[in-house]
Amino acid sequence: MIVVMWRKVLGLLLLGALCACTQPINRCETATDCRSGALCLQNVCVYDGEIDSQACDRPCATYEACSALTLKCQPRFTGLVVSPSDATVIDGGTLSVRAELQVTPGFAANFPATLNIGVTRVDGGTVASLPTTTEGDGVYSTQWNPSGEGAYRLTAAYPEQGGPSSTVGLTVDTTGPLLSVVPTASPSREPDGGFLYKDPSAPSAWRRDQTATVRVESSSTDLDPQSVSVLVRGFDGGVALEGLSLASATPCEGKAYCATVDVPLWKPGLPAFRGEFAVEVSAKDRVGNQTSGRGSIPVTRWKWRQDIVSATITAAPAVGNKGVLYVGTTNGGNNDGRLLALSEDGRLLWEASTGAVVASPAVGNALPDGTERVYAAHRKGSNSRVGFYKGSSTFITPCTDSSSAGVLVQSALAIGQVSVGNASETVYGVYTGRLGGTLFAVRPDESDSLVQCPTTPNTGDVVAPGSMLASGSSVVLGTSTGRLKSFALGANGFWNSSAQWDRPLGVVNPTAMAVADGKIFGGSNDGTNSRLFTAPLDGGQDPTNTPTGSPTWNASIGGSPETRVVVGLQSNNLLSLDAADGGTQSIQTPSEVIKGAPVWGAGGYVYTASSTSGVIQARRPLEHIEWQFDAESPIEASMNLDCSRAADGGVLSGMPGVLYAASQDGRVFAIVVDSPGLDSTAPWPKYQHDSRNTGNPDTPLTSCP
Repeated sequence: MIVVMWRKVLGLLLLGALCACTQPINRCETATDCRSGALCLQNVCVYDGEIDSQACDRPCATYEACSALTLKCQPRFTGLVVSPSDATVIDGGTLSVRAELQVTPGFAANFPATLNIGVTRVDGGTVASLPTTTEGDGVYSTQWNPSGEGAYRLTAAYPEQGGPSSTVGLTVDTTGPLLSVVPTASPSREPDGGFLYKDPSAPSAWRRDQTATVRVESSSTDLDPQSVSVLVRGFDGGVALEGLSLASATPCEGKAYCATVDVPLWKPGLPAFRGEFAVEVSAKDRVGNQTSGRGSIPVTRWKWRQDIVSATITAAPAVGNKGVLYVGTTNGGNNDGRLLALSEDGRLLWEASTGAVVASPAVGNALPDGTERVYAAHRKGSNSRVGFYKGSSTFITPCTDSSSAGVLVQSALAIGQVSVGNASETVYGVYTGRLGGTLFAVRPDESDSLVQCPTTPNTGDVVAPGSMLASGSSVVLGTSTGRLKSFALGANGFWNSSAQWDRPLGVVNPTAMAVADGKIFGGSNDGTNSRLFTAPLDGGQDPTNTPTGSPTWNASIGGSPETRVVVGLQSNNLLSLDAADGGTQSIQTPSEVIKGAPVWGAGGYVYTASSTSGVIQARRPLEHIEWQFDAESPIEASMNLDCSRAADGGVLSGMPGVLYAASQDGRVFAIVVDSPGLDSTAPWPKYQHDSRNTGNPDTPLTSCP
């Protein structure tokens, strides 16, 4: 540029010479001889940039500059840049606007004191003229609060007519994206073989132990997929579940967004037998407008019910090593009945019409071939039999049947591990009504048939709901003559000739017993003379008694926060006894008599069932009823509690538990509870100690991780 200008200057000098001028135009010795902004090159003033506007062909406007090069008025600014940029979508909040004048190189800035910034609607009409703040260096700012949705034009202009201006299009969007939340329907399973799988009071409800899928859809193209979140609210103030992951769903059926989320229904709080979980989905569009959609999932604790025709159930069901439920039934005369094997998911595996079951069955250890023995005592007509089942309805007995009409095994069976002969697993029971009470042991692994089922008479009758306890290599029983006795097998496999110890109970009709801290606790059914007794497990001294004034039924023992023996009274109360100091607490159960042993579940729950109405209650703590369910028929048999199971019988980790209750009219209920199995801190958490009904404090409780 300087070379070109130099040529022009030389041309002017030549013209001056031709005109006989005596002084060359723009002659200089130094730059001080030139006007401001010029350079002195080879003694000639060379101009670049802006000069006084009077040197131009016309007076320049303030937004123009007189170019030293062209001696014409040129734009002082190359542009006016506005932020936000054109075609921006904004929300309805306060919008910050920035405008910047960009100066032509070589020209003075000469920024105006302000700019004219205004907003108009695309469909016509001026919306606002915005006050502007000067930030300096040609930067101006303002703010705009949109008055509503729609398309707008924002224009920033130099305050003098004809100056630079810039217009951008803006779309104001204050509406969040549309959302649709659609929980899928619960799977349908029709009644089959006496099983009812749908909750009669909520037939469309999902089970508490299932996973429900929720579909989330949107037709809004501006939805931000990363903003979508799901919250599942527990029922009636129960704990909420959040942080669930969404997965893209295909096909999307013409929607802009489709996703699914799996909801584990055992995690939100459900302080009721049935209820609804609210599924709340929130999402934003790309400018931050938030919206939400809502759906609901009906949930029930009902898992299944099995209706066993022409049956009465008074014996406590047992649960096998792989979750099979064994239920014994009887009839009005205790001379006929069945034993049924039911799967955890509600299927009849096998059924044996071997006879009445009054004594609760018990399950032995898992065998190497994957099976297990289910020990039971039956009465068919006047014939009493004891033995076991092994994976089928075939009843196997090494014992001689008793054909006396007055004989009946009433006491719960107990299982010990006794290293005598070449057998270990030993099952104990008493033939009540036979020779003053005949104690027997079933030892199926014993090779010597003479000692596969040894008996000893005159031990005393054990009357229901009395029970047996296995303790080490001994068995302990409470007789209907008010004695507490212990017996053991001799080294020859036969019973020793006399009891290891024999103590007076101070009661006549003992009920089921429980063990904690080396002590036996039990109640009695002696009317107003009923008591809760405590005795050392080793028989070292006579039992002590706590009067209750009312028949005292089957005991269980919880272990947290303190060891408490809890038992139902005929007087519509639960009695709690501190195993350490003997202190008692009475908890009213209005109109309800609880005969079955309370079940202590993991998570601090205690489950009870009424023998008067059939109401099942979940308590946490013992004094507070969290929810209840009416089975509509008295429940006298003690309940059982197990883990959730896989199809192969394995324990499912992190899942809720299953509570089993059997009513007197032959109905078996499977209920999903929030306890994943029994309370591992409890010394004796249920009737006969464990889910297998072994009556042995050394039997490990099933672990439900």
